[in-house]
Amino acid sequence: MLTTPNRCFYLVFTLFLVITLACSSVPFRSSQTESNIPPTRTRLPTFTPTVFVEQPISIPPTPTIPPPPTDTPIPAPPPVVDTPTPQPLPTDTPVPPPPTAPPAAAPPPTQPPPPTQPPAPSAQNGVIGKITFRDGKNTYAVGEKVFVRIEAANVDSGLKPFGILGLTPDTGNFQTSWDNGTIEAGKTFTHEDGLAFPSPGNHKLWLSICFSTKEECQGPNGNWVRYEPGLDVIIQ
Repeated sequence: MLTTPNRCFYLVFTLFLVITLACSSVPFRSSQTESNIPPTRTRLPTFTPTVFVEQPISIPPTPTIPPPPTDTPIPAPPPVVDTPTPQPLPTDTPVPPPPTAPPAAAPPPTQPPPPTQPPAPSAQNGVIGKITFRDGKNTYAVGEKVFVRIEAANVDSGLKPFGILGLTPDTGNFQTSWDNGTIEAGKTFTHEDGLAFPSPGNHKLWLSICFSTKEECQGPNGNWVRYEPGLDVIIQ
């Protein structure tokens, strides 16, 4: 499709061509001299059509205009409803509790209970031996003598001679209480003795009897018996 400038150019060019062709068709009268000259035919100009190339037209995109922001409707506040305030019910006036009596004075400290006696030992070599605290306590000071009652009952039918009878502490220092003695059948040998512990702590004390001669008891062949369970002694 031709644009308006190209269309005008094309009309002018066509008009020019028509006029040129009309002029060439009019008869030409030559003179006598020129009559002998053969007519020369004028070569018509050639027409070279011009090709018009249509230039592409770039149309920029139409910008999209965002719609104007709409106002967000603000919700209307809920209607205020007058809520009646409940009136507090009348309450009885609290009566303060009566004053409490002062705590009773703590009773004075009592003496520690006496130590429990160990269970009865079983017979060994026909003799039941045991020791008990003479003073009814098991707590002593360092260097204080711990006194005990010694009992050795013969439950056999004959005499029971012994070479040495004494106390064995857990410190290892044996103390002889009696030597070269005899216990009659069905009788009980009794005696009191004591020893001191040199260091504080929990200690143990046993009754030991050697049923051999005194000389043999001092050697490796003595027949020694230590009676359990012994006594628990606390040294402070």
